[in-house]
Amino acid sequence: MAGYRVYKLPTPYNAVELEGVAYEQTNDVLYSVHIDKPMKRLTRYDHTEWTWNDVVFGPTIVPPTALYTTVAGSPADPGYVPTTYNYVVTGVSDTLGQESRASNVVTAVNDLTLDNHENRVWWTLDAQYDRYIVYKDVNGVYGYIGGTESDSFLDNNIIADLSNTPPRAQNPFAATGDYPSTVTFHEQRLIVGRTKNKPNRIDGSQTGDFENFDYSRPARDDDAFSQAIVGRRVNAVNQLVSSGSLLALTADSIYSINSKSGDPLGPNAFLPHKESGRGVSRLRAIEVDEVVFYQPSQGSRVRALNYTFELDGYRSNDVTIFSPHLFKSDTIVDWSYQSEPYSCIWAVMSSGRLLCFTWQQEQQVWGWSVCETDGLFERVSVITENGVDRVYVVVRRTLAGVERRFYERMALPHTDDITTACPLDCAVTQIYDEPQAEVGGLWHLEGCLVSVYADGYAYKGLTVLDGKVVLPEPVGIVSVGLPFQCLAETLPLVLATQRGSMHTARQTFASAIIRTLDTKGIEASVDGVNWEPVAEREGEEPLGVLPTLGDKDYEVTLTAHWSNRSTVQVRQTNALPAYISGLFLTPVVSR
Repeated sequence: MAGYRVYKLPTPYNAVELEGVAYEQTNDVLYSVHIDKPMKRLTRYDHTEWTWNDVVFGPTIVPPTALYTTVAGSPADPGYVPTTYNYVVTGVSDTLGQESRASNVVTAVNDLTLDNHENRVWWTLDAQYDRYIVYKDVNGVYGYIGGTESDSFLDNNIIADLSNTPPRAQNPFAATGDYPSTVTFHEQRLIVGRTKNKPNRIDGSQTGDFENFDYSRPARDDDAFSQAIVGRRVNAVNQLVSSGSLLALTADSIYSINSKSGDPLGPNAFLPHKESGRGVSRLRAIEVDEVVFYQPSQGSRVRALNYTFELDGYRSNDVTIFSPHLFKSDTIVDWSYQSEPYSCIWAVMSSGRLLCFTWQQEQQVWGWSVCETDGLFERVSVITENGVDRVYVVVRRTLAGVERRFYERMALPHTDDITTACPLDCAVTQIYDEPQAEVGGLWHLEGCLVSVYADGYAYKGLTVLDGKVVLPEPVGIVSVGLPFQCLAETLPLVLATQRGSMHTARQTFASAIIRTLDTKGIEASVDGVNWEPVAEREGEEPLGVLPTLGDKDYEVTLTAHWSNRSTVQVRQTNALPAYISGLFLTPVVSR
């Protein structure tokens, strides 16, 4: 039997602060921000070695040390005017893509305007640098005069390039009130925003150096930058999203941020453009392909933001327009996106329900469904495991009079082996080398009425006593948990006919073809009272063994139920797997 172990790591946040935490991950490093806390970094070194640290801003390489100068030329030469020359040196690591801050200033007194008069700047070689850059002072500004890989540089009156200056140290987040609260990556930069002191400000790190916010004057294209979103109101930057453009989702409006010429975003290329006058809430936005889903700052619905060529800009659409009843007096408190095996957004509502938003943009298929359990959903997260996305939820349940929180992982919708399915809530799955009738390890369900799915068959009405249940016969693969009912109902069929719309006529359905995948034990009805079982066996399949499953079409003859809003319902009331991929209906219309 496979074994699992939970590793726990203290976090720098307490429970009431978690709602305000935003985060972004790159490889084994996760950056987290909170408006009342310094920026944190969670680093994974091994499966069981994780460390939280405050982010230390600046390059990781230190300035060169032990600098001194030597001079060539005699003060006795005709026309000699003693002049003080000041130099600083930086080290460059091509491996890290970093330039250090400037060294201490070193001085030489000479007159470089005369022939054979030279200054040489020396330093101690250091393995952390691949090369060195030397800057010379001109009226208080240090400009570039050259670079080398050796331990010295010769200045024979080189004119300093004042458009290329050494980096200046900067930490925009050093004090309380300056801590950012939203974060993303965009064009090889770490982008953060929304502090207490400057809620409309956006700061970007140096290119490729996420913890370095140093800058130069004049600014280089790869320097860190700090810009503010200016509008009619104080546009607090609630969300930052990298989606082609950098999107700033503010409390009042939505802005796309690009450069003027299509170059990468930077201190010399930052152009906000207002795309929508709808504000955005603090709920973390979700990006699916090229579409960004967000919750507006007013109301509880969900909108989709995507680029359109006809507008040459972004358009916002309400994706809850056909399901307003699901969002009435109910808001999303947490959500997460599952890309595989199906494109779905799972959303936990303030009421404790779990909504599933199916999104297949290429097929123009989308819609909401409701998941309820014996308890209240509180949180949801999606984690990629073995090439598929697994959905984890936190559920608060009261079982046997005791309230507990459960961390549960959803089973995949279907498997290659139907006996390994788990169509139950709060379930434990056991796989035995030798079949047995007693199933233990159920202390979390003590005293509860449970259902069992074992070797492809369902058992109902068993009670957990002393942390176990006893089955009528030995089994090899078994799941024990809380039962639930699956119910799907079609929308009323409304078609235009020669006599007008079917909506004005009495109608029913004579039959339905139900297309399924690895499904057992479902029923169909047109009135919700008279249920017709769906045959599972075909041809001469013998009784007493599992029917052949797979991708099948089943035809069901339905009991007539006349209405001008006739629908077909399909349900699963047993602890058996059910996956319905299509419904094909035969309507009967009466005038």
